[in-house]
Amino acid sequence: MLELKVILSGAIILTSVVVLWAIIHYFSGPEFKEPDGKARITGSCGDTMEIYLKFRDGRVVDSSCWTDGCTYSYNCVVAAAQMAKGRTPEEILEIDAQKIQDYIGGLPKDHLHCAKLAEETLQAALEDYIKKLVQSQKEKERFTD
Repeated sequence: MLELKVILSGAIILTSVVVLWAIIHYFSGPEFKEPDGKARITGSCGDTMEIYLKFRDGRVVDSSCWTDGCTYSYNCVVAAAQMAKGRTPEEILEIDAQKIQDYIGGLPKDHLHCAKLAEETLQAALEDYIKKLVQSQKEKERFTD
């Protein structure tokens, strides 16, 4: 009977720690106050990924990411965000699911979609940045004419 109480107590403590970590991780989200490019995509598997990019002088100077998915999703989105640092938009376009998989050392076949979702999220964040850049340039041209 004592062994059962010890096991239950351990399970309750472990569960509490995991739940607390999840809450802190979720609410301490990585979002920049004003990212230059951002994206949030939910894949067909149900995992959601977010990537935030900050550019200076045409290169990513900082990146941040978040996912509510599994460990493989987390590894892939972190890899994509890290791989973007220091790169130009043209170089970011070359980051694909295969390069993300290579960066993290591979994935099981049933989790290859995690790298694809990370690629899509990174490319969508880049697209958001480019869209804002073009819009900003158009506004400048309009005010200088």
